[in-house]
Amino acid sequence: MMNLYQRIPWGLVLFLLPFVLHAQSKDNIRKHTEFLASDELEGRGTGSRGIRLAANYIAAQFNAIGLQKINGNSFYQKFPFPGQAEMESNIVGFIEARTPSTKSVVFVAHYDGLGIQKEAGQTDTIYNGALDNAVGVGALLELARIFKNAGAPKHNLVFVATAGEEFGRHGSQFYVDHPIFPNADTIICLNIDGFNVSGPREDFFIFPRQGVDFVDEIETLLTPLGWHYISPDWVDDLNASFDTASFLSKGIPALTLWIGNRLKGGEIAEPLDLGGIHTPQDEINDHWNWDGVEDHLGLYKRIADYFLEHPDGIEVTDPSLFMEQ
Repeated sequence: MMNLYQRIPWGLVLFLLPFVLHAQSKDNIRKHTEFLASDELEGRGTGSRGIRLAANYIAAQFNAIGLQKINGNSFYQKFPFPGQAEMESNIVGFIEARTPSTKSVVFVAHYDGLGIQKEAGQTDTIYNGALDNAVGVGALLELARIFKNAGAPKHNLVFVATAGEEFGRHGSQFYVDHPIFPNADTIICLNIDGFNVSGPREDFFIFPRQGVDFVDEIETLLTPLGWHYISPDWVDDLNASFDTASFLSKGIPALTLWIGNRLKGGEIAEPLDLGGIHTPQDEINDHWNWDGVEDHLGLYKRIADYFLEHPDGIEVTDPSLFMEQ
């Protein structure tokens, strides 16, 4: 008697495979986010028990995915944090190029949060940091899994979950000062800080749009996929924000990509209450719509794939824009 798999036509399998993979990515990101944003991790504040649990979780995921360790020894890149006796840790893993290369594309997402903040009148004191940035770390882990399953890339892929971002980008600055592969050969840093949980959209924008020469190139890359580059002017106020600034200020190309509020077909979406960042309300809530996470993930992957094949020719034209004033 034929088993179930023998009965299923291969054409149907190939047709359904993208839907299965999309569902898997959505479920994986949700699972990671739910754990990292849970009360058990107490907001992942610097120096806390919760941030150690988060670090251990991310390192365990890197190990399960099969990423390589720093010098073959550890995923933990420890660094001193001001006013704190205990070291903080970036969690770093990489996929080595198929042939020897010093070039790399670096994915970054910070995993620290604001922890527990006790203020007068508050009943909820845990700043869970779901949007900022448990969901971004979930996306980082899923991208690592996807790229690892795809086989060895043309150039190295580095995945860095940074600590100390909320209080001065200490983790990303330490990584830039102690990179796995030379900064001069870093093709681009793709930072994930926040992620689309508003549902399917068709527009995007990137930080920064000033002081770099690759914005038009990325618009040209993504437009044929049905995406529209629509940038609000306020992005220029955030040039020195995000972990990207640690890279950009050193002349290393870097970006953060956000999704806009244009529904498929062009209609503007109604605002959603997704929980305010840097508040106790930054939790997963009933307004979160996970159906757009695969599309957002696909944009990051498409950009990485492109620059792995076209590693030369982009630059930071004005690093001073990204330095603390």
